[in-house]
Amino acid sequence: MSEQMTIFDAIRERDEAMGIIDQNTREEFRKDARNAVLTVGRMRFTFTSDDVFDWLDSHRSTKAHDPRALGPIMSKLAKENKITFTGEYSPSRRRHCSPIRVWRLV
Repeated sequence: MSEQMTIFDAIRERDEAMGIIDQNTREEFRKDARNAVLTVGRMRFTFTSDDVFDWLDSHRSTKAHDPRALGPIMSKLAKENKITFTGEYSPSRRRHCSPIRVWRLV
């Protein structure tokens, strides 16, 4: 009989992984990315992490050490009620059309 992971195990593992990524993220990138999310949110009714990375790239901001570094930042902004998930997904332009969340500014 195999040990199947529960949804709670998966959530715990996701949160642990995001914590590790966040610990390894430079403060300069955190600041730039947070500002980029809020700026893109003011410019567009809805947006994705691809839109945020495009803005960061076009404004020569600090580069992420890992593309996943934006995840904890988006999560924190959502917990702070600055952005909210629309319930929709969009195919990523950066990740082989993988579905990514669509957000909006609160």
